[in-house]
Amino acid sequence: MTDRHADRGGDGERQSIDLWFAALSDPRRRSVCRYAMRTDGDRVAHEDLVDHVVTRAPEADSTGPDRERVETELRHVHLPKLDDAGLVDYDRQSGVVHIDRETTVERLERVRAIVADLQDAGNP
Repeated sequence: MTDRHADRGGDGERQSIDLWFAALSDPRRRSVCRYAMRTDGDRVAHEDLVDHVVTRAPEADSTGPDRERVETELRHVHLPKLDDAGLVDYDRQSGVVHIDRETTVERLERVRAIVADLQDAGNP
């Protein structure tokens, strides 16, 4: 992952936090993060992510999600957003997702801390 995702003071940090929350706002992107954190390697093929998302889709419909639609959404929407937020490093050409668990954990912990601070602020 590159320095473009590093915390910077002031507006840069706020922009990073906004990117993280936006990236994690979608259940499919959260599913990709869970898969990335549980896999053994530091690279994940696009097809493996599609399989994971399709089998764990939140749709209540017994037919499940359309695999082609999931594949397209991952490639063009979800993985680029996760990459922009620095939660994964997505190579659009090869379809490979590179994972730096240490960086991903640090960012997810930062999000968790922000949520905890917000919850604490609401408790007098």
